[in-house]
Amino acid sequence: PNGGGNIPSNLEKNINLNFGSVEIFKKEFIKTGVSQFGSGWVWLSIKEEKLLISKTPNAVNPLISGMKPILGCDLWEHSYYIDYRNRRPEYLNAFLDKLINWEFVASQLD
Repeated sequence: PNGGGNIPSNLEKNINLNFGSVEIFKKEFIKTGVSQFGSGWVWLSIKEEKLLISKTPNAVNPLISGMKPILGCDLWEHSYYIDYRNRRPEYLNAFLDKLINWEFVASQLD
């Protein structure tokens, strides 16, 4: 429910400021997620008022690096293997386009 759709203007403005465009952000998010070897996560976080994309192995999260995670995508195989098999880029694309509740992510900026 509430997944996909438009990115609220306050979040879109922040993404454009930090990454150049929503399209560049999505490509970087997917690239970072694909490059995570094995189980882990890809994150959109805030650190020192800047948005950052990062990845973590296993159950590690950005809090230990002084970041505030506002969006996380599970890269453990159990989260996508039945539907996508080994096609992690396709899973990440679907995650960004159809699954994220962008209103909730935008609410985490405050």
